[in-house]
Amino acid sequence: MRLADDDRARVPFALLGVLLLVGSSTFAASLATPGPEPIDRAADVAADRVEGEVTAAVRTAVRDAARAAARDPVTVAADTPAGRALGTEDPFRRSLRLRIFAAARDAVGPIEHRRGESVAHASFGAGVEDVEGALSRVSVAGRDDGTELRATVRGIAVTVKRNGRVLDSYRTNRTVTVAVPVLALHDRTEAFQTRLDADPIAAPGLARRLTVGVTAMAQARGLGQYGGLPISNVVGNRHVALSTNAGLLDAQRASFGHADPEAAAGVRAATLQTGVTDVLGPRTDPRVLAAVTGQLPDPNDAERVDAASRPGALPATRTITVGVNDTADEAFVALLRGTDGPNLDSIRRESYRASVSVGADARLVRNGRRPSPRAPGENWTLAYSDVDTSVSVRGGGRSTAVVSAGHRARRLYAATRRVVERHTVRRTWVKINASPRTTSASWRDAHRVRVTATGRLGDARGPDRAVDPLFRTGGAIGGPNLRGGSSVARDLVAELGGPDAIARRAVTGGRTNARTRFTGDRPDDLSAWVYADVAALRERVRRLSVEVSASDAATGQRNGAARLADRVRSRRAALLDAPRRYDGAADRARVAARAAYLDLVLARLDERAGQTGKQNAGIGRALAAKGISATRANDLADLTPEAPSRRFALGSDSGARGRTAFVPDGDPAYLAPAPVEGSLVDGIADDERYVGLAVRNLNVFAVPYGDAADLVTRTLFGDPGRVSLHTAGQSLVAADRTLAAHPNATLRARTDHLRSRVAQSMDHIRERATRTLARESSLSRPESETVVRRAFARWDSPGERAVAATDGSLAAAVASAAIEEGAARESDGSRTVTEDRIRTALRVDLRDTATSADVRVSQAAVEDAVSTTRGLLREEARARAGAATERAIARASNGTVGGIPAGLPILPTLNPWVATANVWVVESRGAYGRFAVTTDSGATTYVRDGSSVAFDVDGDGEPEVLGRNERIGFRVRTVAVVAVPAGKLGVGDTDGNVDERSVAWAGPEPGPRCVTPTGRCPRE
Repeated sequence: MRLADDDRARVPFALLGVLLLVGSSTFAASLATPGPEPIDRAADVAADRVEGEVTAAVRTAVRDAARAAARDPVTVAADTPAGRALGTEDPFRRSLRLRIFAAARDAVGPIEHRRGESVAHASFGAGVEDVEGALSRVSVAGRDDGTELRATVRGIAVTVKRNGRVLDSYRTNRTVTVAVPVLALHDRTEAFQTRLDADPIAAPGLARRLTVGVTAMAQARGLGQYGGLPISNVVGNRHVALSTNAGLLDAQRASFGHADPEAAAGVRAATLQTGVTDVLGPRTDPRVLAAVTGQLPDPNDAERVDAASRPGALPATRTITVGVNDTADEAFVALLRGTDGPNLDSIRRESYRASVSVGADARLVRNGRRPSPRAPGENWTLAYSDVDTSVSVRGGGRSTAVVSAGHRARRLYAATRRVVERHTVRRTWVKINASPRTTSASWRDAHRVRVTATGRLGDARGPDRAVDPLFRTGGAIGGPNLRGGSSVARDLVAELGGPDAIARRAVTGGRTNARTRFTGDRPDDLSAWVYADVAALRERVRRLSVEVSASDAATGQRNGAARLADRVRSRRAALLDAPRRYDGAADRARVAARAAYLDLVLARLDERAGQTGKQNAGIGRALAAKGISATRANDLADLTPEAPSRRFALGSDSGARGRTAFVPDGDPAYLAPAPVEGSLVDGIADDERYVGLAVRNLNVFAVPYGDAADLVTRTLFGDPGRVSLHTAGQSLVAADRTLAAHPNATLRARTDHLRSRVAQSMDHIRERATRTLARESSLSRPESETVVRRAFARWDSPGERAVAATDGSLAAAVASAAIEEGAARESDGSRTVTEDRIRTALRVDLRDTATSADVRVSQAAVEDAVSTTRGLLREEARARAGAATERAIARASNGTVGGIPAGLPILPTLNPWVATANVWVVESRGAYGRFAVTTDSGATTYVRDGSSVAFDVDGDGEPEVLGRNERIGFRVRTVAVVAVPAGKLGVGDTDGNVDERSVAWAGPEPGPRCVTPTGRCPRE
């Protein structure tokens, strides 16, 4: 089909015409209508400009508020409406939010922008009526270790108007981050305060650092004093102040990463002024300096001391040895004398005591059997019968060989007999009307009878073991060895009629048994042999000891004597060293003596443990009287130096600030116990004087008598008004030496009085020494008196003799003089035994008397002489020393001033004297007049100076008091425990100032203060 002919899909022409008509009409209408007016965007531009300015203003407000909060932080809310609304939980952050709110409010209020007829402005909307409302509008958070502050301010109102008509109104929030480390500064300062407040046992901080430092100084100086250095003030307030400031530096470094450079310089200067190295000289261990000063000079040097690489123990008496020592002698003499049981001679006799018993054993070997009755005929009746018996004994041999009959028994005699019984029975028969008739019959029984005599050893103190040989010559040292038992056995058999008679009675009836006891002859050298063996055991036991922490002993927390008794008890079998088989009776006697000796040692160690328990209870009472728990004191004494804090910075390299260093700045930099001019201390008025540190140290056991020592010793001696002879003797020696160099009427009178009292006590010692010599040697009473007089003459004064009596040298001198006089004549066959017995008995008897209550001296007499001696000692120091060191004083005085005893002996009875301990209660209270922490750039400074803080919170133009910031301060109470070996003058403050207080330690509330009548510091 052609296209022209195809009419499919064709549109009618009329329809096209209509479409053209309508389209042309519409186009014409559009050309005739005018266009819309131009759009006015001025309002949008104004709103955008306001929002940008709001962001900048909020950022500036947050920065300024943060720095203002650092300059005047609120750490304690005031008792005002605003302060109460601030609350007690983290008032610093809440006050920071208030500052940001107020700063943002003031910064946003003026923001306005006009554009043509349009204007946009920002505000905080309706006024805030209270603090809670303001706080709800702001939140803060730290970023990058608190070196950045992120703050969000909510509810900023933006209003857009044109020609007075509000086009738009809305609220917006702004979150900004500023590089002001206000939160880190505050938190680090609070961490610093936390370290100052930390309990020394619970956490590291100032108190722990102070405890370790003072203890290190006390231990080093205490050992120096014990060694002879002229140290009369072991722990002084200068040491407490030095250790306090060194602890503050360490706390600064741990909290801020750096320490105050001026404070470090102050500690260095104080270290030199205190004169640590001059006092101890070459003996000074660097660990002491590290513990006391923190290993200065450079406190900001992170590489001061690597404490982890070296032992934590300071050079001091860390442990004390509690040994058997003189208790071995006491038990030995008790064994010799039988004080608490049988003596050595009775034990030897007991070991040779035995019994002999005789007995017989019969056994039927032939039973002949009795014939039955047989009637002589019918109707005979047995009327009665009668038996005759004849006995014969055959055999005559016997044996006296010693044969084992058990591990402690031997058969000493044996005999065997054959006993034959011949029996004849006669029976009488009767019958009616007939004469009686008699019949007879016989039979024979045979018995074998063994007669024996057995010797048996009696019980002994040693283990029950077999003994061989026994009842015959031989054994460890030869000798009879109870061989007389055979003779005793034969005699006992003979007393019973001999073996035949015993055998006969064993069959026919009668006494066949007998028993007797006897003590065998002992070898001539048995006594010396057993004595020497037990004496050797005595020396072995003497060396046994246990180690006890010095602090445990000094604070009464451990009973060393009880531990020692347990150790000896656990080793008793090894010490006894009993053989599996005794080599004769002598060997058994030897072990029995050892067993008895060890039992006496243990009994005395248990007694010592009881005394130590009483002493420990007394130490607890003495410390409690000073407000210190014995358990806590012990825990404090066990603290050891920690690794020094290292330098560090906060933040990260990727943060807005990068790494930030904080530098603390305290005023005064070094807290001294002496007043400082206010002009040198920020935060204190220039015309005031400020004391930043109040310190006190109390020596608990300055002398071995007095209130504290009496609390320990009264349970042991009863009378608290008397002093041990040892202490009285030392005090008299000190007074004599001082008097010789410095004549003084008062000291002479008091020394003479003390001398007479000591001499009276020494009369007891003289009498006891004389009686011991007369008892233990061959000397007569007059000869003994002469010997004792000669020995006493080796010392020039009663004081020296008193000291010699308590340290054992007098006993040794008396023994030597007695032996020279011939007291050790061989009365028992051994000169060596006699000499040892004399020496040992004198050691025990003189020590017992010298430490008894009978010879204790009046405390008043001792105290009078000591106090006067102390006064002259102080005058000597002032006259010769000036600003010299203690070592220089020693060179200048040349030992002309006598030493004074100090400390608490352990045990206080000095029997035995294990060690001497002392305790110092140390208190330190301080505060900075102003304490600031500044960033390394100096842009932000956080200040704590005790000032009040107020600003306008509600916008009414009147500032509201929010609170104040607290000064950085601290209060520390701790103890230092020192122990030195036994002997010499002990350890303690001997200058008479046992309760040393600084100038600010006064009034009902000692502490840092201004030098004003009230102690308060007017604001600068």
